[in-house]
Amino acid sequence: MMQLWHDAVTLYEAAVRGAAQPWVICIVLILITFVLEDLAIAVAAVLAVQGLLSWELAVLAVAAGIALGDLGLYGLGVAANRVPALRRRLIDGRGRWMGEQIARRYAGAIVLARAVPGLRLVTYTACGFYRLPFVPFCLWVVLAVLVWTGGLMWLSATIGSALSAALGIPPALAVALPIVLLALVLMVWNRAPRAPVVRETGGVP
Repeated sequence: MMQLWHDAVTLYEAAVRGAAQPWVICIVLILITFVLEDLAIAVAAVLAVQGLLSWELAVLAVAAGIALGDLGLYGLGVAANRVPALRRRLIDGRGRWMGEQIARRYAGAIVLARAVPGLRLVTYTACGFYRLPFVPFCLWVVLAVLVWTGGLMWLSATIGSALSAALGIPPALAVALPIVLLALVLMVWNRAPRAPVVRETGGVP
């Protein structure tokens, strides 16, 4: 985590000095999303508020990286059909009823999984495992990611602007604070103990 933050700061400093072109910054932002989405969003917001990258380009770069990761989860689900270890890790204990439930509410399930912590891995890999239609999956993922990323960026800019005006915090720091706080809340949420999952027997095709 510290190394990732160091890399993000290095990217920011390079951009400030003019050493990084916008297309280079976009590629790095995409790569950061594969490790930590919230950090990529925070860095993109800082770069945008400093005028080093337009808000539109910042949102598109981060959204592209996140969407690619989500499509990769679908591919992981497809691979689980042929790799027993992946199937046991990702699907085991969830019968065909799960695929049927997702298929009935396909769009809603995809969008909901983007917003609710802990649902995305399960839902998106199940979509791939049960070979649910790929093109609609792509379309709904892209839409959900654009709304999610754009919403977070807008929220961080709005709250950050208020914090900067009220407390005198530098705008670049103020705009990153909401995303950092959200990341900490999600980290605590993900580490909270969960009720044990009751596994089914013979439910996996």
